[in-house]
Amino acid sequence: MNPKATSSGSFFRSFYWLATLLLALFLTACGGSGGNSSSTDNAPPSVYYTVTNLNDNGEGSFRQAIINANAAPTGQYSGISFSVAGTITLASNLPAITSRVLIDGTTAPGFSAATGPTVQLDFGRLYNGIIFNSGSSRSGLSGLAIIRSSSNGITLNAGEIALMLNQIGVNLNGLAAGNNGAAIYIASTSNNNRIGSNPNSASDYFSNLLSGNEGPGIEIHGSSGNIIQANLIGTNRAGTTFIRNDSNGILITAAASNNTIGGTAYYDSTTQQTNNPTGNKGTVPIVYIRPPQGNLISGNVLNGVKIAQASENNVLSGNFIGTNFNGTSAIGNLQDGVVIEGANNNSLIGCSVVDQPFIYYNVLSGNRDNGLRITDSNNITVQANFFGAAASNAGVVPNGQAGIRGHGIFVTGSSTAVQVGGVIPLGNVSAGNGLDGINVEGTVSGFTTFNTFGGLLAFKGAAPNGRNGITISATGGNNLIRTNVFSGNVANGIELSGDAVDVTVDPNIVGLDTEGTNWLANSPTGNNYGNGGSGILVTDNASFNYIGGYNQSVIPQNTFSGNARYGIEIVGSAHHNYIFNSGIGVSSDKLNVFGNGLGGVFLGGNSRNTYAGIFTPPNSTTTGKASTISGNVGYGVTVANTTSYNTVINNCIGCDLFNVERPAFANTLGRVLNTSSGTGNNIQP
Repeated sequence: MNPKATSSGSFFRSFYWLATLLLALFLTACGGSGGNSSSTDNAPPSVYYTVTNLNDNGEGSFRQAIINANAAPTGQYSGISFSVAGTITLASNLPAITSRVLIDGTTAPGFSAATGPTVQLDFGRLYNGIIFNSGSSRSGLSGLAIIRSSSNGITLNAGEIALMLNQIGVNLNGLAAGNNGAAIYIASTSNNNRIGSNPNSASDYFSNLLSGNEGPGIEIHGSSGNIIQANLIGTNRAGTTFIRNDSNGILITAAASNNTIGGTAYYDSTTQQTNNPTGNKGTVPIVYIRPPQGNLISGNVLNGVKIAQASENNVLSGNFIGTNFNGTSAIGNLQDGVVIEGANNNSLIGCSVVDQPFIYYNVLSGNRDNGLRITDSNNITVQANFFGAAASNAGVVPNGQAGIRGHGIFVTGSSTAVQVGGVIPLGNVSAGNGLDGINVEGTVSGFTTFNTFGGLLAFKGAAPNGRNGITISATGGNNLIRTNVFSGNVANGIELSGDAVDVTVDPNIVGLDTEGTNWLANSPTGNNYGNGGSGILVTDNASFNYIGGYNQSVIPQNTFSGNARYGIEIVGSAHHNYIFNSGIGVSSDKLNVFGNGLGGVFLGGNSRNTYAGIFTPPNSTTTGKASTISGNVGYGVTVANTTSYNTVINNCIGCDLFNVERPAFANTLGRVLNTSSGTGNNIQP
């Protein structure tokens, strides 16, 4: 629990309010579904069995209360309340629950939502945890600590179960006392459950604490329609340090579908604050709250969330994965924040198209490896999330270790049609990560990044990734880098390497600020230069890539300016790459110059068949345009020794917006330096 919760006054300390609210919540969550609901579904339990002692069995025991509830007449909705607090040590397996029952540990003396349960079930690592079997649909369990079972803490084999305010895997003293399996296991026979909730939409409130277990915090195994909200998974109750689950925080597997992790609330009803971490694109002061329906999923031994084995149509919204409770420091999962592996049609959704930027979002930061890894998965949507940035948009919480490990987003294998971002405000921030903001490899095809801040905070200054803003080495083709800002990185803004083929880069700002009209603030080079390397580096065997295009955008055209090396650098054995309709060394509006530190365009190594000039790409009917190459420190274009069959013609070198050569727009050493001894070059002087 957020320590601030203890100062929330009557919100947490009013037991009557809490009990009433929980009862209403259980009745709503467990009260039937759709047209099958009856007028009695929302009624409270008709009979209560009270636990009056801490014995393993006998009259007044918890075991006897379950036996009584199971033996109740057909159709009876039973309740189990507690008049005692302490530890119930089990001496054998409890009966599975086979009738509808509300087990309400919040009635025990001393219970509060701030400090947690006061009744503990200790299974001694010898006996199964609590099992909801056939006949128990629409049951609920709240306010218990469940520790040291020989299997899962809670197993759901029946549906429409509500689990609230429990502590599973952590004892009453706040220490790890894990169950041998998952904290909560949801079987394929169990659907439409609710695990945690935040009924008052308070940003400093959490429901279940699911930590310290040998299995996942939650395993959703072939189940659908579950809602997982406002839980602490892998941390202590304060959300300030880890109590690791020895597996994933949440595992969604075996074709589990249509599950919701988190939620879209962005308003805190207790403080009247609305989440707005970018300050309306930097025009008003920032206000940020933890999205109140989101989960804190941090500190787990494997991944924060793993979606695998053909699980589809699952959605994550508003979760903090790898950070502390307020998203400003790391409690990293020891692998990836989220991994989607062999699972199509899943989404990380941070807000909707009508919202201010990032008013609710997932924050995947502070993890040991990548923020998000997508492997062999198709049609994945990633919109309006932070990767490596703090939730406050005022600092970084890196994924990985600088220069050694960890991308913000890593897309690999045979994945197709991965959509990262979209129209404003659906872009993402991927900044401060150990390696690249985004890395795309393997045979990935149909990948798009749209409106990514790569290497800088949203509408703010540099927050360097340890290598490039984005690297693409994928060979699948039809990959698109569109309407992004890749500035502030230690190395290059964009790198096309390996055997990268058929990548379109259009239009982007690479090296300058968000608007492309000024130097980037807090540059990692310390001398204004936005990226420590080149704006775009094309190397190795990268071929048939298009640096330019005619996509409609708020950015007029590619702008490769203000980088420490070159605006565009093509080296290695790269071949058949095309440069057109780009501004190199100028502002995005071409009204001012922000020169690259070594020159505009550099063709070197054994590169060949580069074309820079007027060009219309395949399947386009737009009249081709050449590039403006002006204001660079060095030559506008340098063609180095051993390159061959390059064409550089019809570009406006040293020109302004109106294609007029002006002294203020001149490249400092001249228009073109051609030292190539290779054959077939056609270089405009």
